[in-house]
Amino acid sequence: LTFDEFLDHLERDDDDDDKRKVYLAQHALFDQIPALRNDVGMPAYCALGDWNADDDDDDTSTTTTSTPRLNAWFGPAGTKSPLHHDRYHNLLCQVVGSKYVRLYAPHETSRLYPREGLHAVSSHVVDLDDDHTISTHFPLFKEAPYLDTHLNAGEVLYIPPGTWHYVEANETSFSVSFWWW
Repeated sequence: LTFDEFLDHLERDDDDDDKRKVYLAQHALFDQIPALRNDVGMPAYCALGDWNADDDDDDTSTTTTSTPRLNAWFGPAGTKSPLHHDRYHNLLCQVVGSKYVRLYAPHETSRLYPREGLHAVSSHVVDLDDDHTISTHFPLFKEAPYLDTHLNAGEVLYIPPGTWHYVEANETSFSVSFWWW
C-alpha cells in the first residue's frame, strides 16, 4: 500500500463508518519519507532523558540510541491505541485533529489486568466501554482511578514511563510521539 493509497483509503473511511479503518500507528514515517523530518522540531524537553540507556524494546539488544525516536500516528475518527504502557518517556504531540486520552498511574497495574510475557505492557481490557465484560472478567478494573483529557491540535502530553494510557481519535488526526530513555 503506497502512502497515496493510504490517504485515499483514509478519506473513504471518514465517509463510511461501516468500512474497516486504516491506521498508521507507531510508524517510522520520518525514516520512510525523510523530507518530512525537516517539518518536525525536536522538543527541548526530550533533552532531559538519558539517551545512552539500553534499548528496552529488544531484550537481546545492547545497542544504544543517540536521539529520541519519532513515530507517526495517522488515522480517521475512532482509531484506537488499546490500554498499554511504555517503558520510556513519551511526548505525544497532536498535530491535526484531536484525541481522547485516558491515563492510569503505574501503581494501578494490578487492577488493569496486564498480559504476560512479551506483551506485559498491554492490558487484557480491550473495550473500556464494555461494562458487561469488564464486570464479569475484570472486576477490579472499575476500581482503578484514572485521569482523562482531550488532546487538541497544537497540544502536547507528557506520558511518563510505566503510565498506562488508552488513546482514541475523535476525528481524522495526525500525531507525533517522541520516545526517549
